Parts: sequence; C-alpha cells; structure tokens
Amino acid sequence: MKITPEQLHGKWNSIDYYDGGYIQIEAQHPLNWFVGYEKINQKALLIISEKEPELLPTSKSIVVSKRLRTDNKWTLLLTLMRVEQESVFETLCADIITYSGTAEDGASALALTSKRYKQWNKLLEYQKKSLMDESSRKGLLGELIYLCDVIKTGYPILSSVQGWVGPDGADQDFVYTDGWHEIKSVGLSAASINISSLEQLDREDPGELVVMRIDKCAPERTGAFSLGDQVDAALELIKSDPDALSLMERKLASYGYIDLPEYREQKYILSGESRFTVDSSFPRLTGGTTPAQVISAQYVISIAGIEDWRLEE
Repeated sequence: MKITPEQLHGKWNSIDYYDGGYIQIEAQHPLNWFVGYEKINQKALLIISEKEPELLPTSKSIVVSKRLRTDNKWTLLLTLMRVEQESVFETLCADIITYSGTAEDGASALALTSKRYKQWNKLLEYQKKSLMDESSRKGLLGELIYLCDVIKTGYPILSSVQGWVGPDGADQDFVYTDGWHEIKSVGLSAASINISSLEQLDREDPGELVVMRIDKCAPERTGAFSLGDQVDAALELIKSDPDALSLMERKLASYGYIDLPEYREQKYILSGESRFTVDSSFPRLTGGTTPAQVISAQYVISIAGIEDWRLEE
C-alpha cells in the first residue's frame, strides 16, 4: 500500500475548510486516517485507534494533540502551523501512512507512526524542503562512500563518524588525526570543481581534496546503487556501535536525509576517484591570500590544473 502526497493534496482540496470536517483516507491499514482542517486553512492529519497513542513532540511547524473520545477510541491530531510548509507536510503525512501500513495490528502501527514522525521532526529542524536536491544527494553520496572507506581501513567506528563534521557546519567534510579531507562529487565529464567559500580549503595543516566521479545511470547497470543503498551500507558498517549509530542518524538528519522511496529509485555509478594533496603550494583562495576588503567568495578550480598535486593511487 502506498499513499502519495498528490492523493492527500487532492483530498484536502476537496474540502471547503470554512465548513470544517474531515475526509477518511481509503486504505488497507490497521489505523483509521483522516485529513481535514483545524481552524481556517490549517491542514491536519487525524488518526483514530483502539489503543492509546504516544503523545508525539510538538514543533514550530506541527502541533500534536491526543484525546480519548466518548466511544473509548483515541485520536491523534497533527496540525500544520506554517502554511509555507504545506508540501512538506503532505509528503510527511503520505510517508507516515505508507510506512506504518506494514504493521500487522494497531499497536504496531502506532509504534511505527511514532518512530517515523520523530524522524521527520528531526529533519524539519534543519530544513524546510521535504526532498534534497540533486546536488545535495550526490554530495551526500560522495561523503558516505568516503566514510565507508575510512571504516573499512580499520579506523575506530565511533571516531570515524565523529570525524564526519561537514553535516555539523564545519568548513571541511572530514577531520581526523591524519588531517582534513574535503569531498567533491562531480560527473565523469566535469572539468572543474566548485569551492563554496574562502574557508573551505583554508587550513594551515595539509589536507586532502577527494574528487568522486558520480553519475546517474540505469537501474540494471552493474555496480549501480541508490542513495538509500549507500546509507544502508554505512549503517551496516556501524550498527555494532550504538553510540556511532545514534550519531550517524543525527548527522543524516542534519544533512536533510530521511529514508524515502525517492532516494531509492534513482541509481548512480561511481566511475572514479582522485585524491589531491592540499598544502601551502596548492592553488586556492583563502582569507590570507585575498584583499582584506574581500570577506567572502566562491571560485572554481580546474581539475587538470591541479594534476601536480594528485596522489598516487
């Protein structure tokens, strides 16, 4: 069973919110689901169950409430407070209904509903859009591939995840005891890489620039993988360390990732990887090499132009 955001959007649009009321979502599901409006134009998702649901956390975007009805059934109500997040809310609601629909009974469905909502709640703390754009997806892919490679070398699992500092707002993607590492994901035909700030390559200690050649491909291609597949691979490597697993989930949320079908549909192929030493002679712009009046900048580096700094593979 799969409920789409478009289906829910149509349901909401069929309601005159000035009249109020709710419309049931027709789906084979252990719980009863309804969409409607609270007050004027506040979209809401209503769940009715035999079992008492967990009171889920309220956020700036979504208010959650529950109550016991006179027929001894419970309701859980999710109300959208920010109109600008309507498309995100529709995606959230559709995903939660679909995700919890795999449960065998109402209690299990409520547990899955709570789990999925909490994942979405973390995601919405960091971004307003429900889906990452293509550039962000490829960027995350490259960083996850690199993280998996680090763990496979035998580096401690928790330290490996802790060193992935890009999602926390650091200027570089990874910082370890052996130095720092910046990952750039580009297509096979790309001749250059974009540097997003003066700070990105601005460190006194030597570092490494890693260029990943990642492209979309047909699902049947040998070696093809999706973003969801790569996340699964990383989680598999760290699942033995609960602290690392919890930290990993938080970093994925801060990056803007949640396990959605859209992230498993598109397949990619890694066709190559090049590493370059970033030292005092490397061609780069930094705060110390630009006029004091220039306080920020983005620039482009020719990949062929840094061939002299390539590391032997």
